[in-house]
This record gives sequence, C-alpha cells and structure tokens, in this order.
Amino acid sequence: MKKTVLAEILDEPVFDNNDTHLWMAVMDRAVRDLVALERYRQDPTVMEDPVFRYDYRTLKKWFHSSSMEPGSFNWICSLVNIDPRWALRRLEERLKVCLLPESARRAAQARSERVRLAAARAAA
Repeated sequence: MKKTVLAEILDEPVFDNNDTHLWMAVMDRAVRDLVALERYRQDPTVMEDPVFRYDYRTLKKWFHSSSMEPGSFNWICSLVNIDPRWALRRLEERLKVCLLPESARRAAQARSERVRLAAARAAA
C-alpha cells in the first residue's frame, strides 16, 4: 500500500484499517491542501483574493483547533493514536509552516527558555 503524504511527513507508520481509512484520507487531503496553499501564499496577488484567504485561515484553524468533534484534527489523531501536538510540531518542521496558535508557541518558547536557563545554572 502506498504511504500517505501524512505518513511520509510524520515519518511514522500510520496504520490504516477499515475504521480509519476514510479519516486518514481526510487528514492526507488536508496536508496536501496545506502544502499547496503555502506554495500559492508566496504570490502577493493570490493573498489579495478573499476566497483564498478564507480557505487558508480555515484550514490552519482546523489544524490547531482544540475540538474533539468527529472529523476534527484532534479527533482523527486520537482515532489513529497520534499525539496531536507532536503531529503539529512535526508538520511544522517538515513543511516549514506555522500551525500552532500563537499562545501555544509562546508557552513552548517559555518552556524552552526555562530549560535553557536551568541547564546554564547547572553547568555554572
């Protein structure tokens, strides 16, 4: 069976069975759309298009929504036993795109800074 784009990006085996096949296809389509939208986003004339901006914002919101409703990013991740925060970080690293909301990004930076400071103190 061909690997999905999602499995390639996450570099993690994502197992598909009858229960998860449809939802993995939804996730794979979202990742493919994100890749395409990120590529087109570089063109300033495309960013002026309100439909493009709406699609772009909506897709990014889907990825970082905290919803657990059926069909949401978090729900699909739980269905296939993937930690959504790990998946978002991995997607951001591989796709060079910002998916985490700003508040989560600031919290992660603060944690990294605390760890760095603790390591510096321990080394002193």
